[in-house]
Amino acid sequence: MAETFAVLIVESGKAQLTHFNIELRGETLWSTGTTELAERLARARPELVAVTGETDTAKALADQLRRLGVAQSIFLITPAGEEPSSDPGQVRVTLPQGAKSLGPEALLRHLMQAVLFAQARTPVSALTGLPGSPVLRQEVERRLAAGERFVFFYLDLDNFKPYNDVYGFGRGDIAIRLLGREVVAAAKEFGTPSDLCVHIGGDDFALVTTASDHAQLARRIISGLAAQVPTLYSEEDAARGYIEAPSRRGEPTRYPLMTVSIGGVNSALRRISGYLHLTEIAAEVKGYAKALEGNQFVMDRRRD
Repeated sequence: MAETFAVLIVESGKAQLTHFNIELRGETLWSTGTTELAERLARARPELVAVTGETDTAKALADQLRRLGVAQSIFLITPAGEEPSSDPGQVRVTLPQGAKSLGPEALLRHLMQAVLFAQARTPVSALTGLPGSPVLRQEVERRLAAGERFVFFYLDLDNFKPYNDVYGFGRGDIAIRLLGREVVAAAKEFGTPSDLCVHIGGDDFALVTTASDHAQLARRIISGLAAQVPTLYSEEDAARGYIEAPSRRGEPTRYPLMTVSIGGVNSALRRISGYLHLTEIAAEVKGYAKALEGNQFVMDRRRD
């Protein structure tokens, strides 16, 4: 468990953001306005979301935070007798029969249990805090079954392996986290509340979006990453624009600074039979993007 964690509790008319350190001494911040709450959340990354009261607004906010990677899981405190959620990102605690709320000590105890439970079972990336491929598959299958239209981005870093070989996997992790942050930032700026940012593994990410201008969203990912990539290299490597590393055959090779390749698929243009079919198309399109030089965004233009 992290040295510190933050918990968001959404109640009727107000939201409570509490930061705990490992000794369980907490600082609580109250916010009654959504703008102020958003500003506070931008400075903190809750490891779970606690929602008291089954209001649609509270659940929508909690779900939006998890989709954007602000919170790793949702912690629901609900009255006795309600059906448990099937969402793997939700941890539910049932109040004793007749009880409407929990006292501070009992709430803290349940929160601590939920943190441990959520970290043990929630399919999220330990490196980026974003949902993993099990959540992606569930959401894609749900949207396809419901006939919802969406655009699917599959993206990864170019020249990541030689960077990892030269600078070490610790610096490689920093590069992966940077790409994850840029995907989330783009979704926040140009996406919609229902967008889903996913860390598939390694330097592979996915984004499910219903943005009206998905090209603008892709350009934001590219521009954000391009502005930060030089800081991942030494001044000398950044200035000359490449690093030297052995190729797969062991030959000295020059590799340009890392870029990103994005392959996109529009579900409105293709008859997609399921998750595996979608990922096959996306992998093919991303492969085409990677064959081009530099940062690239390619949409599948084929129609059924």
